[in-house]
Formats: sequence, C-alpha cells, structure tokens
Amino acid sequence: MWNRNKKIKRQNLEERAPKKRKSFFEKKEEKAPSHVISRIIFRFVLLIFVGSVGYVLLFSSFLEIRKVKLVGISELNYGDVYGKIDELLAKKDFNFVSRKNFILFPSGKIKSELENTFRKISEVKIEKIFPDSVVVEIVERKALLMWCSAGPCYIVDENGYAYTGADFESDEIKQNNLLSVIDNSGKSVAIGEKVLDDDYIEFVISLKDKLENDTGINVNNEYGTQSKIAEEVRVKTEEGWEIFFSTTLPMEGSIQTLKTFLEKEMADKDKSKLEYVDLRAENKVYYKFKDEEQTDVNAQTNAENTQTSVETKKEDKKKKN
Repeated sequence: MWNRNKKIKRQNLEERAPKKRKSFFEKKEEKAPSHVISRIIFRFVLLIFVGSVGYVLLFSSFLEIRKVKLVGISELNYGDVYGKIDELLAKKDFNFVSRKNFILFPSGKIKSELENTFRKISEVKIEKIFPDSVVVEIVERKALLMWCSAGPCYIVDENGYAYTGADFESDEIKQNNLLSVIDNSGKSVAIGEKVLDDDYIEFVISLKDKLENDTGINVNNEYGTQSKIAEEVRVKTEEGWEIFFSTTLPMEGSIQTLKTFLEKEMADKDKSKLEYVDLRAENKVYYKFKDEEQTDVNAQTNAENTQTSVETKKEDKKKKN
C-alpha cells in the first residue's frame, strides 16, 4: 500500500514538473521530411527551367544563323570562299551540336580554316549580329612580287612574306603583272617565311617607274640579286645591259649618278654595247663594255678586277693628253 502511494505521488510530481524544451536539432529533425520535399520540388522546377532555357538557346531555331554576309572579296573567287564557310557550318560538333547556333558559332575555327585554305587571305574578321546574322570580312594579301630561289618561285605580299607558290598561269600573276626577283644564292624558301624587309620591297617596287621617269631607261620585270642579304638589286634594260643598285643607298642619288654618267661619259658611245653599270658605291660608277670582256678576263685572273671606274678613266685620259 505504501509503495502504491509512493508511485502515485511520483507520477503527480512528474506531471506537475515543467516540460523540457526541445533543442534546435530536435526541431530540425521533426521538420526534416517537409523541408526535403520542398527542396526536391525546387530543384526539379529549377532543372526544368534550366533545361528549357538551354534547349531554346542551344537547340531551337530561335538563335540559328540564317544570314552569312561575306565582304572584302576582290581577287579571290567569291563562290569558293562562301562555299567553304557553308561547308564548315554544315558540320556538327560532337555529332549533335549545330555550328549554326548564334552562341556556339565557331568564329576561331572559321578564321583558321579560311586562312589555311586560301593563302591569299591575310586576315579574317567575324562579327555576329543578334539574333541570326554573321558578317565575315576578308582582308586579302596584296601580291607585290615573286621571289624565285632554288628553282620554284613564291608570291610575296606587302609585308614581305612568301605566302604561296607561284602559278604562272594564275590570274593573280597575269592580272597583276608581277615583277620577279631571282635569288642567285639558291637558298630555299618556306611558305609563310618572311623573305624581304619593308625597305627592300619599297625600293624594288618603285625602282622601275623611277628609272623610266627620270632617265627614260626601260627595264624588264625580272630582277636579280646575289642573295637576299646582299642588299642589292640588279635590273636588266631592254637594250640588254644591266644596272646594279645598292638598296642601302638613296634611290634618287643613285639614279642621278646614273643620269650624269650617261650624259657625260656615254653621250657619244653606244649604250647597247655596255655589259653593266655598277652604282653600288656611293657617288661612283663602275662599268664594263661587252667587247672588253674577253680581253679583260684573259688579262686578269679575277673578273671583278676588270671593272673600270669613271674617275679612273678620267685620270687615264689626262695622262694621255
């Protein structure tokens, strides 16, 4: 009886005692099921949204490239270049991603493929115009001259680079009437190699017109040089004799020296009998006649010593007088 009363008393005390508050983690555990469900629903909705946006941006026709404008074509065949672009865009990356998508348009690949396929192209600029247009601007190389060495010839652009082999039947050579420079050293040239510097190119390109305008001498379109590091150019006149120029000397000064030489020393002589006139020494002219060649070669072991300067000839004349 006493034990029973004691038990009842204990129960009453427990009921009257204040309830213990639950901790933060206990509450979190109670709410966990509903929170997890909310998270799952949110992520599912987000996944659907991202997937829809991704589909619209990457796979739908909304951002499909429909217009490709090609500008800058001058000497290249327009159809060939446009066809190459169309061919590249028809392919798919990873076998399912279209290259015609505005966002995924492979500008870098298009540029490199065009530049590698068409050596005439020096630069490709691509501009995307939202939402479905692309402008491809082509910058063509300006063919200035042909450089011939070790057999084959190469077309050199305005920056001095040999960008392609020369096809003498091509319109590029026929229409531009390109002059050629023959390197007698025979050193081979690689496509893409910088063959000439800017000063040399400027000298060679302007030499023909300057000669014809200042002296009335007509020269052929085929020049020569001992090597590309010799800093010289040799031109052949239509009368058959050659003129040697140094590209390190001012062209105007060399031509003036030549003009003076022709007027004073060759006024009563037949210029067609000249073999060459050498202007590579500043303010001096060395020359040789064709009919003197055999005698000079037999008398001298070194052919270079057969050159006679104007100044030396003048001294000889004074001694005779």
